[in-house]
Amino acid sequence: MLSFFRGGKLKDDLLKKLKIKMFSINGVISDAEKKQMTDPDVKAWLVEVKDIVYEAEDIWDEIEFEALKTKSEAEFESTTSKVRNFIANVSNPFERKMESRVQEILNQLEYLANQVELLELKKGSNVGDGVGGHLSQRLPSSCLLDESAIYGRDDDKEKITTLLLSDDIESGNNPSVITIVGMAGLGKTTLAQLVYNDKRMDDQFDLKAWVCVSEEFDVRRVSRTILKTIITSSNNDDNENLNILQLKLKDILMGKKFLLVLDDVWNENRFNWEVLQCPFNYGNSGSKILVTTRNLNVGSIMRSVQIHHLKQLSEEDCWKLFAAHAFGNGGCNANPSLEPIGRKIVAKCKGLPLALKTLGSLLYTKLSQEEWESILTSDIWNMPNDDSNIMPALILSYHYLPSHLKRCFAYCSLFPKDYEFDMEDLVLLWMAENFLQISHKDKRIEDVGNEYFRDLLSRCFFQQSSCNKTCFVMHDLLNDLAKFVSGEFCFRLEGEEAQNIATKTRHFSYLQVQFEGCKRFDSLYEADRLRTFLPLYFSRERIYCWMSSKITHDLLSTKKCLRSLSLSYYCTIEELPDSIGNLKYLRYLNLSCTRIRRLPESTCLLYNLQTLKLNECKSLEELPKDMHKLVNLRHVNFVGAYKVNKTPTQLGKLKNLQTLTSFYVGRSSGSNIKELGQLNNLQGQLSVLQLQNVVIPMDAVEANMENKKYLETLELGWSENNEESLKERDVLEKLKPHTNLKNLTIRNYGGTRLPDWFVDGSLSTIVSLELSGCKYCFSLPPLGQLPSLKQLSVSGFDAIVAIGPHFYVNNSSSIAQPFGSLEILKFENMAIWEEWWCFEDEIEGAAFVRLQELHIQNCPKLTGQLPQHLPCLTNLVIKGCHQLASSIPMAPVMENIKLEECEKLLLKHLPSTLKSVKIHGDGIPDSLLGEILINNPGVKRLRIINCSDVELPMSHCYSSLEVLQIKDSCDSLRCFSLHLFPKLKKLKLNGCKHLETLSNSEEHQPIIISLSYLQITRCPKFVSFGKREFSAPKLKWCGIGDMENLKALPEQMHTLLPSLGGLTVINCPLVDSFPEGGLPSKLKQLRIFGCSKLIASRMDWGLCRLHSLQYFDIEFGDDSVESFPEEGLLPTSLSCVALSGRNLKSINHKGLLCLISLKELWIDDCPNLQGWPDEGLPRSLSILNITGNCPLLTKRYQKEKGEDWHKIAHIPSVLINGEIIT
Repeated sequence: MLSFFRGGKLKDDLLKKLKIKMFSINGVISDAEKKQMTDPDVKAWLVEVKDIVYEAEDIWDEIEFEALKTKSEAEFESTTSKVRNFIANVSNPFERKMESRVQEILNQLEYLANQVELLELKKGSNVGDGVGGHLSQRLPSSCLLDESAIYGRDDDKEKITTLLLSDDIESGNNPSVITIVGMAGLGKTTLAQLVYNDKRMDDQFDLKAWVCVSEEFDVRRVSRTILKTIITSSNNDDNENLNILQLKLKDILMGKKFLLVLDDVWNENRFNWEVLQCPFNYGNSGSKILVTTRNLNVGSIMRSVQIHHLKQLSEEDCWKLFAAHAFGNGGCNANPSLEPIGRKIVAKCKGLPLALKTLGSLLYTKLSQEEWESILTSDIWNMPNDDSNIMPALILSYHYLPSHLKRCFAYCSLFPKDYEFDMEDLVLLWMAENFLQISHKDKRIEDVGNEYFRDLLSRCFFQQSSCNKTCFVMHDLLNDLAKFVSGEFCFRLEGEEAQNIATKTRHFSYLQVQFEGCKRFDSLYEADRLRTFLPLYFSRERIYCWMSSKITHDLLSTKKCLRSLSLSYYCTIEELPDSIGNLKYLRYLNLSCTRIRRLPESTCLLYNLQTLKLNECKSLEELPKDMHKLVNLRHVNFVGAYKVNKTPTQLGKLKNLQTLTSFYVGRSSGSNIKELGQLNNLQGQLSVLQLQNVVIPMDAVEANMENKKYLETLELGWSENNEESLKERDVLEKLKPHTNLKNLTIRNYGGTRLPDWFVDGSLSTIVSLELSGCKYCFSLPPLGQLPSLKQLSVSGFDAIVAIGPHFYVNNSSSIAQPFGSLEILKFENMAIWEEWWCFEDEIEGAAFVRLQELHIQNCPKLTGQLPQHLPCLTNLVIKGCHQLASSIPMAPVMENIKLEECEKLLLKHLPSTLKSVKIHGDGIPDSLLGEILINNPGVKRLRIINCSDVELPMSHCYSSLEVLQIKDSCDSLRCFSLHLFPKLKKLKLNGCKHLETLSNSEEHQPIIISLSYLQITRCPKFVSFGKREFSAPKLKWCGIGDMENLKALPEQMHTLLPSLGGLTVINCPLVDSFPEGGLPSKLKQLRIFGCSKLIASRMDWGLCRLHSLQYFDIEFGDDSVESFPEEGLLPTSLSCVALSGRNLKSINHKGLLCLISLKELWIDDCPNLQGWPDEGLPRSLSILNITGNCPLLTKRYQKEKGEDWHKIAHIPSVLINGEIIT
């Protein structure tokens, strides 16, 4: 704390007193932190000390801010001299104010210092700090490196493995559930990971998925996570309801033998488990679910066929695990005197692996007997067991952390259990809180933060996520410890509303919900000295959320002490008030993925700002013009802010800048490229754009690109209209990058050839190269000699006629295998390219030996041969190559092929390994499709688009096909014979002009065992689902739309489609009723749009019998429906109702108030709807969303002004046309 005041000239007596008081208190802090665990008075004293430290930091930051402000205004030379001159002015009222506040702190310290003796606090060194409080010279080894060296679990692993591999387990259920039960820290997750990663599991199961469930058993979240784990490329909307998620999950698991691990389950609600496991029942026999839990009851609830009780490690295994972390690979031979002490410490860990690892990692840095003895004899081992459930071994590990790591670790209590956090962003947050201490002047503060992070990782306070290797997590017990030691200074909102937030709270985090109303944050106003406001989201794929503008306004106007502010992913944020300039302490501002159009100029008064994130702000038009005043700015990231097209001037003054994602070269009065020359610390990625504005090529030399050794990704771009070829070539020649560069993109370059540094060895480390829009270049350099190149994309080279030998190697090269590392090659939009000369030694496999993907698109004049020997090629895409008469490459492992508008292509060497085929566009030979399918019986996915003349033979059985889409194609198709597709899971028939029915076979009843998804739209002649009953027992979703001649839905849907969970019927004017017997009982989602006759018969739908129905969406269009819903029409199970109708005038309260489970009501385009009944809306309602043309509602429910505002004021989230008003 003393360092906060060094350099100022506060009165000598104040500074001297401050030193004395802080020394006296600092001397007992270590003892106080230990005793706070058992002595509430000491804990209260320590809280007050921390509170005063926070106050002192505020004072210093305010002094520093005023110094920076004065310096900016007066352009003084150094901050230090400015501070001294500023405070030395005794007539300055600010100086007198600061002096008064320092005196107040001294008085408080005096009071606390007087209590030291009463609390019997002892002086001593801060045990974890070491010399000077810096990082240990010998860093502990990472526990991640030792994960494979698990001790004492071989028998447990084999028992669990045997159970999972066995098909003989007696169980009335499929899949079988096996549960591992054990106390916290015992290694349940580690054991499950050992089993899960065993190669035998990959051989035994078709699918595997790992899901961390944790304390909140949210069925929807768990279902979504399972789905995303199985399909890593899934683009599922995180707002999808449970029904859709489970339908998709069921579709994926159908007929598959799967292994699912549910880690850390707490749920004791049998109903929740039964809902979650519904899709699992459709897996193949032998599927297994492995559960880890602390609670034996969980195993019973989940009807486990086997419960494995995990025991503590044996004494010898405990020692082996501890020694591996405490001594490393060398064991204790180097320090044999430590073994007896170590064994006694091990005995105190009670066989718990987590305690052994953390203490072992701690002791790795301590080499003396005395230090080991102090840990062995610590009073912390004698702590009474209380409700905190925190192991003494973990408290000891925390106690021995250096003080700078203690604050960093405690801050992580903001993360919920099992939350995956990113190292880079956490370091930026630590930096914003001023937790990072620079010991060497030439060291980047981010590097210090990275060292802190790695130190906590190596001490096992963090661990790498098993699901996402780029992220990290904390063990539940360490999360509890962080929450305990952070106390009331950190608050993590995990419920719907914030309650009991202390006035001392400085750091606040919460899990985002889609609609954030003011009520959720009411209690936050008590924390007037808040420093951190951090929204978090569990899903890897974030969704856009809505936040009331009042919350934003109140935050910026009342939380003047904020250091870190994130409002990311709130799409309602379009602007910020000027009051943001009053946040004088702010260092971290994240507005990514908002709709903000521009930042107020007052943002440039945030002289302490270090990090500004504006990623994917697609509405952002410009950056503040005075950004150069933000002298502490280190990171400016606006990737995806496509409307920004100029860089503020004088950015070269920001000497601390580490990240600048884009630099736009200005015209005469704009940013000069020379400003980049002063920014040699730039790292990560940089795009230098609008290079046509470089008037003097020598200015490019001063950009000093060759010395920017920290850059990994560089983009150099011109505008599309440029004709000064010689100048642009000269500019590009002078922008030679550093040899460390890994990714390079050049766009719209106007030179006739690429610069010499392409061939002089400067690009030897390049992994990815993209060359786009270089329309005057008539040749390519010898890119085949780049040894590290894995991805190459060439597009828009309008002057290239032929690609010849020079593309592979130059004359002096000795490279035997050109493009020896290349995995992905793309040629696109090459207007006059005619010939691709193949490497002369290619027949021997010398070129493209590792190529996996080849894309050739929109090259209309290409006529020559393609490379013919590509042994590793798996994906081939050829599009818009009308003259290409080549044979496709001989690729023995090719799995995916996409052909579009390449009518002359010869398909002589199609391998029999194809799994996915897409053909697109007329010109494809009529018989091509049949040949492909007959010669490739293993094809699983087929898409036919805009191929009106192509025929799909209905005389052949497609035994492997699982996914089929026919769109605006196959005009000859009149009957789709379902029985020819026994494994078909997903079927889309869109725009089939002459399709009449799904089957006309009298011999085969169309029972489709595997079909789970069916969509039929825009088929004007489609009249029926077949002469015989349409039976699809596993169909989960069905969508029918724009079918003008369809008269009826499939018969007996309630029995023949028993698994149907979602049904959508749109614009089918002749359908007048649902089939006899009604809809399937498991239906969860129903959408009816533009079906006048069907809507007219709605009282006969029998929806009240559908107890699983949760989502109902109806659009009346111009129908004469004036009141809705009728009493008894809708089931009480509904949680979401969406209504739209131009003639709708009133809501029937009897039909609505009975919906006791209703949580969301959406009203769209109801211009005549006057309001709700006097009886109001269901009390269960939490979201009311009014959109589109609803003038009467908008006026009547205007916040606090509308005549019926009181009827909806109690609803947590009310949105009108996208704006939250509550």
